[in-house]
Amino acid sequence: MSSANVRLKLHFDLDLAVPAQLSALDHERLCKAFATALGATVIQGLPVIAGKQLGKAGITVVGSHHHLDAVSLVAQTVDRRRIIAVAPHLTDKEVDLLAAKAAPKLPASPSEASGYLRRQALALVNEYRLVPCSVAALLSSGQPTRIAGRLNLTNGHIFLGEEHRQTRLQANQGPLEVSIEGTSIVVAAESSGHTLTGPVLDVQVPVLVPHRDALIALWQAA
Repeated sequence: MSSANVRLKLHFDLDLAVPAQLSALDHERLCKAFATALGATVIQGLPVIAGKQLGKAGITVVGSHHHLDAVSLVAQTVDRRRIIAVAPHLTDKEVDLLAAKAAPKLPASPSEASGYLRRQALALVNEYRLVPCSVAALLSSGQPTRIAGRLNLTNGHIFLGEEHRQTRLQANQGPLEVSIEGTSIVVAAESSGHTLTGPVLDVQVPVLVPHRDALIALWQAA
């Protein structure tokens, strides 16, 4: 077999109209999709066809290599609802920014994507975003009380004032009612014991999602 003494490169750009679900894929999955669609018929067939044509000029193809690349011409963004579902503390502008920034590397798995978006959201904004609230609970004595605090929209933690350092709540009393000051919003918090700063109270982030617009507006107005 002859050895190669010339390397010929043919480069074509094909501008394609593809289904929306295909153009929305990230770069790696988009390339794989086209490799599958083209298959051996094209990828292996092109060198054969070129060899036959070049053979007429006494040229022999002794080897071939291929490179496939595909670039979406559509600006990719993540659905805003997916971001708000894991990061209700972000403003509309921040959600839009993350929607564009996170799209290229968004994992295919829904659970992995949620984790990725949450991490990216906290990398973007991880500051305290506090709104005033009050928590209805039972003291360790069994007496009902209402504790004033500030709910952190970023992670759902409720910060209490120094006056509650010695406050002790009754254990195993179930979800605690949290009222957001100046609104009709009521959410449930969980108590996970006490520290030197007082009761440890948290609202799960998903619980905040249905109230996100009102909570963000309240925080921005503060």
